[in-house]
Amino acid sequence: MSQHLREKTESQIPAENQGHYDTLLDNETTRITFHRIRPGEQSGWHIHDTNYVGYHIEAAKLQYERADGSVGEIQSEPGKSFFYDVGEGFEHNVTNIGVTDMVALEIEYKKG
Repeated sequence: MSQHLREKTESQIPAENQGHYDTLLDNETTRITFHRIRPGEQSGWHIHDTNYVGYHIEAAKLQYERADGSVGEIQSEPGKSFFYDVGEGFEHNVTNIGVTDMVALEIEYKKG
């Protein structure tokens, strides 16, 4: 992992601007987390190094930033699932730029 990635991940986002997540399950093969990011909040810089499924429970308009400088927007839809093949991994931060909470589950498949 590059120094650039570690610097992004270690950067701090004020607590009042950071969303919330709970770990529901974490064992040898799988991690399931529940996420809520309110309008204006961010996920915080983090790295995905395992493939995962995102399941959106509530709709929200999101902006993502990647450590490579790319930026994009996603309109999540309730009841939709997306599989993410992370390859060698990636680092990003997500900001809720909409007017509704982003509520989702992430199901990560740990590499063996």
